[in-house]
Amino acid sequence: MPPDRVTTRDLRRAHRGALLRRLLLGGPVNRVVLGEMTGLSSGTITNVVAELIDEGLVVATGMEQSDGGRPRVQLEINPDFGIVVGVAVGETGIRAERFDLAMNQVGRPVIRTQPLTNDPQARIGEIVEAVSRIRADLGPGQRLLGIGVAVPGQVTQAEREAVVHAPGIGWKGVPFAGPLAAALDAPVFVDNGANTLGQAEMWFDAGRGSRHVVVVLLGTGVGAAIFTDGGLYRGVSSSAGEWGHTCLIPGGRTCRCGARGCLEAYVGTESLLEQWAASDPNVDIPDDHDA
Repeated sequence: MPPDRVTTRDLRRAHRGALLRRLLLGGPVNRVVLGEMTGLSSGTITNVVAELIDEGLVVATGMEQSDGGRPRVQLEINPDFGIVVGVAVGETGIRAERFDLAMNQVGRPVIRTQPLTNDPQARIGEIVEAVSRIRADLGPGQRLLGIGVAVPGQVTQAEREAVVHAPGIGWKGVPFAGPLAAALDAPVFVDNGANTLGQAEMWFDAGRGSRHVVVVLLGTGVGAAIFTDGGLYRGVSSSAGEWGHTCLIPGGRTCRCGARGCLEAYVGTESLLEQWAASDPNVDIPDDHDA
């Protein structure tokens, strides 16, 4: 948005997002540290934090002693404010889990394996069913804040709709977020599975604190998430990490996409299992293996 069109509401939303992000990924911290981490003024931090505490989204967790100064209040995200649901749509099944705002897993996951069809509407229906089962188990006062969905293939944004292109399972320009949001009456965020895996690594695990990272996903499909200066690099068409169908060997092994010599035709799960079985006659690969 051009600077002359930025409103007070836009600034307020940006300030809330900056503080919540730091508290989610780095809490508990005090107001002074929040200022150093976000670059926001002390007045802005005081006002926004007070607002978040009044809403119950942020809580004070104790006092931090300082050398010679006043004790400082430690702040963190209230883990009980609500839950979020993560859904992984694989090419051999669907897994849905719920988390509190401290990113602790709550309850048991809902797992659907070996879908009988790759029809996108059937997959959307399975996601709705899985999330509805999770929602039915929520306790009194618990709220569903949002749903994140990881899908195979490339995800692009078209008129505020996440559109999925996954030739390996026959999806071409499939609207995904809109139908799910309408059916579940909750915010839905859709992205490529490698990107979501990479973002989780950057926030909570191996990539934390790093600026330039490549996270590789090897499964039925092959993909990668590329981070530069701490941010996800998507490329012009959101396909920067779509390297599974890069041709390595002209005229090589046949890939399920129809081409020959793709990387996935050599290191994808299906190919590895086929090569293993071909190399050892004693290997018995069941038809319903879960990759």
